[in-house]
Amino acid sequence: MKRHVALTLLIITTLGVVDAHVDLNEVDGRSFLATQGRLYDPLGWLEDQANALTRSCGAVQRVDLKDSGALAALAGIREFSPPQSHSAQLHQVLRSGPWWLAEVSFDALNPAVVVLRESAEGMKIVEPAIWSGSTQPWRVAPRIRRHLRAGAPDMPAQLPACLEPQTGLFES
Repeated sequence: MKRHVALTLLIITTLGVVDAHVDLNEVDGRSFLATQGRLYDPLGWLEDQANALTRSCGAVQRVDLKDSGALAALAGIREFSPPQSHSAQLHQVLRSGPWWLAEVSFDALNPAVVVLRESAEGMKIVEPAIWSGSTQPWRVAPRIRRHLRAGAPDMPAQLPACLEPQTGLFES
């Protein structure tokens, strides 16, 4: 068989297989690839790659979970929606100036990423900037970062950019 015929058949076969097994689905105004009943977020993957290449985490501090600031953040989160929030457990804490990000899980509530702001009055939760629950079908980190930036527009951009969720809890 001649090379151009073989190449043409290969291309046609590949396009046929892709057409039969991969679809483009729209969910909440965003396109996702669907294959074998699962949705994939290629735009989220691209956002993750761009974020990894362009972020600058020099001004962001990873805080030890036993640090007094981390414990103050945990105390504020535990008092936010009692009694279920009393079981909050920290997974990671990031800080940039007076702004804090805490990734937490609970016994009876969805896992969450919470933005807090430190002031003279103490540590305060920024209520519009709380992500709780699954991100499906969106890719985890870009979806959470976008939500946090929208809820706390004054927060330094590098703080959510440096967030890499440590638990798989947001994927279910």
